[in-house]
Amino acid sequence: MLKRILIFVLGLTSLSLGIALITNAHLGTSSISSFAYVLSMGTGLTMGLFVFVTNAFFFCVQTAIDPTQVLLKAVKQLPICALFGLVIDVAMELTTGLSAVAAGSWFTGAVMVLCGCMFVGFGISGMVFSRLAYLPPEGAVLAIMKRWGGSFGTLRLGVDVFIVLSAVVASLLFFGDIRGLREGTVAAALISGPTAKIFLRGWGRLMPNHGVID
Repeated sequence: MLKRILIFVLGLTSLSLGIALITNAHLGTSSISSFAYVLSMGTGLTMGLFVFVTNAFFFCVQTAIDPTQVLLKAVKQLPICALFGLVIDVAMELTTGLSAVAAGSWFTGAVMVLCGCMFVGFGISGMVFSRLAYLPPEGAVLAIMKRWGGSFGTLRLGVDVFIVLSAVVASLLFFGDIRGLREGTVAAALISGPTAKIFLRGWGRLMPNHGVID
């Protein structure tokens, strides 16, 4: 159990750092954080706060679709969501210096995006491999599959599209144009998933006897 917790925390931290690197590269942000980033720019509040709000929304969606064991789900997911938001804010602060460097060079920003994608891929792999818990967007997808069926990959892509479209609407309302969604957003969507699969194979070779948690 301790090993699972350490892998999960490592994954969560890596995911947060990756999102911060991509965001501070000034080439857009990842799809999962796009709505939170636009709200942060529009209100001046932290991105981590709105990441928590986004996750809380999907928790409500999840429990509305599958209202069983709501308290257990809340205990398992909401503290992790709060930790996720906090770590993102810390990571954003830690990478502020890199943000100033990337602002003056597209190439530097592109390198930051690629590095961020590696961290995001590693983070996702660690959280998935630990099989300790999942975040509410994945929980909402699993609830939909339980009630109506469907493909996890397709439904998870639908969640990302919904978040991005929400970011577009929020950006138009706040600024009158689209902000926070650029080539870095596309790169993160295309690179992070395949990278996570590579790291997952690495985790499997490192710990071949890793079993599924009860």
